[in-house]
Amino acid sequence: MPEIQLKHVVSCSTEDTTHKADNLLSSDTYRKWKAARPGEKQTSVILQFEKEEQVHSIDIGNEGSAFIEVLVGNSSAVRDQDYEVLLVTSSFMSPTESRNGTNLNRVRFFGPNQLQKSTAQEKWDRVKIVCSQPYSKNIAYGVAFVKFHSPPDKNDPPPTASPKLTKLGQFRVKEEPLSPAASLQPGSLFFTLCTFLSLVSPPSERLSYAAAALQAGGSSHSSGQPPAKRKFEFSKASPGPPPSKKISPAGSPEGKAVTPKHKPSPASTPSPSSAKAAPGQKSADRKRESQSKPKPKQPKPSVQQVPFKRMMEGVVFVLSGFQNPFRGELREKALDMGAKYRPDWTPDSTHLICAFANTPKYSQVKSAGGIIVRREWIMDCHKRKQMISYKRYLMDGAESSSESEMEGDDQSEEEINTKVNLFLKSNGSFSCPCNRVENESRQKKAAAGGKAEEDHPIPELPDFLKGKHFFLYGKFPNNERRLLLRYIVAFNGLIEDYMTEKVQFVVTSEGWHDSFEDALMENGNLNFVKPAWIYAINERQKILPYQPYSVVP
Repeated sequence: MPEIQLKHVVSCSTEDTTHKADNLLSSDTYRKWKAARPGEKQTSVILQFEKEEQVHSIDIGNEGSAFIEVLVGNSSAVRDQDYEVLLVTSSFMSPTESRNGTNLNRVRFFGPNQLQKSTAQEKWDRVKIVCSQPYSKNIAYGVAFVKFHSPPDKNDPPPTASPKLTKLGQFRVKEEPLSPAASLQPGSLFFTLCTFLSLVSPPSERLSYAAAALQAGGSSHSSGQPPAKRKFEFSKASPGPPPSKKISPAGSPEGKAVTPKHKPSPASTPSPSSAKAAPGQKSADRKRESQSKPKPKQPKPSVQQVPFKRMMEGVVFVLSGFQNPFRGELREKALDMGAKYRPDWTPDSTHLICAFANTPKYSQVKSAGGIIVRREWIMDCHKRKQMISYKRYLMDGAESSSESEMEGDDQSEEEINTKVNLFLKSNGSFSCPCNRVENESRQKKAAAGGKAEEDHPIPELPDFLKGKHFFLYGKFPNNERRLLLRYIVAFNGLIEDYMTEKVQFVVTSEGWHDSFEDALMENGNLNFVKPAWIYAINERQKILPYQPYSVVP
């Protein structure tokens, strides 16, 4: 995999006078980048690539940092834009190692499976590295080196597969390829013997089990023994070949007629009366045959289907209120169907896909008269592989009056009215009972002076905590546990009843406990946070970094 070359350092939050951020540009020197002083809350550096590249893997050498996160962005943006997460916050040191100052230079390799799929598939020319060390105030932390690799070329030879290792207790046994002489497997000797006998015996004697059984049955008949009675005999006549099946026009197999046709003998001659009746009988037979023969179905006119990749041509969408990685997945689904993406609302934008109402983009697009739909429109179109009308997915429940958007409907209003009129005429009625009931209800409401209530869709809850697993540890004052459970579930987080490998965040209000160190030794990706992090997310209605709310010893 070719290495991505770094051009220069765009900016840096802090740097040491000796170990500057420029040391990361030349990966061969292995010079470090460290913070200016120990105990800083968080440090970051932004690096510029020589050109836009797709990041396939990352190699990071640590220098005293407990957590490292990698984000990517573009320098061609018109204004400052939020960086997208490429590598989620990864642990490089445990709390015990941070306090003791051991294992400061751990190296980790992150392949394509550990990177965010939606972000890794696009090209970027800027990368932001964020480091933090909440467990020690005596370490000037940073990064020893970092390398970025682009996807391998198609012309490169595939890597040779490493020999398979079998674990046997405390040992690992390497399986070596066996030579042709030593490839002895169960049943191989028997198979070799059968093959040898089939080659040695003459062709006339190579009989299968079924042929041998038939031959044995024929010899018993020739010896004078009565043949065994066979089941399912259709007739007691001399045996003959079984009746051949013919395929009916409908596709089901039908046997030939069982009753034999009586052919007229040559001695019998037809009488004059029967000869006169023969033409009429023939015409009647022809009518019966024409009625019995199924008429070939006329092929329906083929409807030209739009290809899946061109299904949303002309749709220019903007996303609002979504967080990664779901934001990237939703954007990829829309792009796969031929739509175009804009980071902000522009004059050529057609649809705003909004997570919930009252966002800044929601107010902007609503004042501009744009179309605002829910995320289910993209997901349902991608799942059914067909273009569905956006009207049933509107955020405010109102329908647009534009004629151009009516093309996506299945049937026009005239066709529906025509079908309704035909149905009423066929039933001898020209007044629909449902219309009568609706008119009566309207008259009653008008008489009472009441107004019809408008149905507003229930706003969807944001998924700030989607994909995150939580475990509530210890005791919580008053009714705080129940409130935390409601917030986590409402924001699409997952609650674990036990401390399993899936747990990523441990919420506790009791402070640091000695058992947390043992838990970190088993699962290095654990993060211990205070309940204030969940409350802050609910108050600000957006995802916030958990590092300021971490529980430290």
